[in-house]
Amino acid sequence: MAASSACLYAKDKKDPAVMTVAGKDIPLSEFIFFAKKDASVDLTDKKSVANYVELFKNYKLKVADAEALGVHKAPRFDSEFNSYKRQLQQSFLSDKAGEDSVIRHIYERTKLIPAFKYIVVRFPSAQLFSADTIAPYNKALAIYERIKNGEAFEAVGQTLATDEKRDSILYGEIEYLYPLQVIKELEEQVYSLQPNEVSPPLRTIIGYHIVKLDRLLPNPGSVRTAHILTPFGADSLTDEVVEATRLKSDSLRQLIIGGANFEEMAKTWSSDSVSGKRGGLLNSFGLGEMVKPFEQAAFALEKVGDISEPIRTRFGFHIIKLIDKKESIPFEEMESGIAENMKQTERNFDLYKTFDEKMKARHNYIFYPEAYAELEQIADEYFASDTSFYYRAVQLTKPLIRLDTLDFPQYEFAEYIYRKPASIKSYSPDFMKEIFNMFVRDIVTEMERDVLERDYPEYNMLVKEYYDGILLFEISNKRVWSRPAEQQEALEAEWVKEITAKYPVVINKKVINKIKKYL
Repeated sequence: MAASSACLYAKDKKDPAVMTVAGKDIPLSEFIFFAKKDASVDLTDKKSVANYVELFKNYKLKVADAEALGVHKAPRFDSEFNSYKRQLQQSFLSDKAGEDSVIRHIYERTKLIPAFKYIVVRFPSAQLFSADTIAPYNKALAIYERIKNGEAFEAVGQTLATDEKRDSILYGEIEYLYPLQVIKELEEQVYSLQPNEVSPPLRTIIGYHIVKLDRLLPNPGSVRTAHILTPFGADSLTDEVVEATRLKSDSLRQLIIGGANFEEMAKTWSSDSVSGKRGGLLNSFGLGEMVKPFEQAAFALEKVGDISEPIRTRFGFHIIKLIDKKESIPFEEMESGIAENMKQTERNFDLYKTFDEKMKARHNYIFYPEAYAELEQIADEYFASDTSFYYRAVQLTKPLIRLDTLDFPQYEFAEYIYRKPASIKSYSPDFMKEIFNMFVRDIVTEMERDVLERDYPEYNMLVKEYYDGILLFEISNKRVWSRPAEQQEALEAEWVKEITAKYPVVINKKVINKIKKYL
């Protein structure tokens, strides 16, 4: 049946049917949503609206035709559609602004590069309880007091690391620290210190750290270089061998200064066969990624094209050419890498914190500390992932948390922790706390997933858009796009004529004419 001018109204007067196609009411909200995504449509202009009504009607007729042919019942359709829904749900089950703020905080840290020293009093085992931490803490505190009383950090650390048996005390120096390279607690401590400040004992998964910040160096960015490596060519590095190698390297440099092509010289003379094939070209690097003499010489070059003097490393002598220098990497280039790193580690709790807190508030979260304390007592007898913890905890029935009107008792958390013991924490109460945070997040996320369709109109529209889009692609490909290009226009017209006659359409002109009042 051809399009009619009869007027139909949906039951909801605030969202009337703009048209009915093949027996299905199309709400005005859907029509407006799609129209606003088309830059050529002006909903305040009657002619523009009239043109779009025709386009939208034909679009819905094609979708109806696809449904009539059962395209939506195909396994491939179901797989693609459900995959999209999961991705879309994930975008709604997050706080993008909160995540961006956390990612930017990490990015800002890249602008300063700390150098620090550390002493670690190691824990005796991989699974710890309160009693196991007392002796290591007292030992770490005594070391801290020695340093506070004037002993040199380096001397104390080196002496203890040498004297202690079985590596129970470690000493080390980190010249360049970048965000997300070390365990979270250690990074937070380092960035909280001032140069030459020493931290009190800090508990991490491996022991108690005492940290001294040496300096905060402004990040000079990255450089990209090419090089020509002249190897020493002898196992015994006598002065004569070293000087002969330097002279050979310098002779290559003089040829380049005189006009020889650097890239061709690298292909011919560099003993670094990998970079040599590329004209000596290396990947971009920052501080701490190359051997120090090479790094210092590369960053000392000022202008693109500058050539260094022969630079000695343990590999031989290098002639270095500056290809590019960047003072900093833009946030946009680092954003996704930072986010992915945080998602895969314990830092996901920082990344998702604002979403977790918003959802807890939205669902009226209540925490019962007395019930949690009972679980902590068990966690200090048995490691929280052990079956012994489970058999004790699963007997407890007190409410642990409440969300909306639902109570979640202790035994439900015991079941959860038994199924998902995913944490790197070595201290049993810390392990349990991290799993508890995951437990709460999973519950509020599922509760929010259940109300997406009810509370998020845009979600429904996007689902509908994608559903229709898959159907439209499949049916259009079958009827038109798979045919020769010169036939497609005629096939399209024939198809529209066919489905216009095949499926009834009723357009609500009263609503169309007053569409501006709904904007």
